[in-house]
Amino acid sequence: MSESYTELLIKRKPAFAMILIKSLLIGLTGACFALTLLGNPFTLLGVVIFGAIFYVVRGKTDLEYEYLYLSGELSVDKIINKQKRKPLINMQMEKVELVAPTDSEKLSQYKNKSLRKLDFSSHTGRPSYTVIYHGKEIQYQVVVELNEEIVNAMYNVAPRKVFKA
Repeated sequence: MSESYTELLIKRKPAFAMILIKSLLIGLTGACFALTLLGNPFTLLGVVIFGAIFYVVRGKTDLEYEYLYLSGELSVDKIINKQKRKPLINMQMEKVELVAPTDSEKLSQYKNKSLRKLDFSSHTGRPSYTVIYHGKEIQYQVVVELNEEIVNAMYNVAPRKVFKA
């Protein structure tokens, strides 16, 4: 088996609701700070509370996914706020049943099956692939945005399981 190494970093688009919440928290923090400057010392507590909530929310909305394909294994990691890395899933090609574009007819046989759905895409409308993977006890349907290099490397390992766009 040939050794292949490919990685790809995808930034996830934040949801509109999270952008709205962040804007609201910035506005509330600014309003409380302005009231504190005008002489109301009790609103300083509001500045601290809304500022802390904004800090936590801001960190949760800056997400990136890193896809790493190394010799028959695709791993997906989540990078939070460009500081913290969390491994999400490791998929060995031996346990992968199918890799196909998300809008492909090849996936029609899995529409009515009870699969655990995982979405590690950017939500920007870019073409994505769906991986049907057999985990330890659960079968997964994983949506990822793979580049051509990763798809070709997967195709070289398992040509009957990988369908290109």
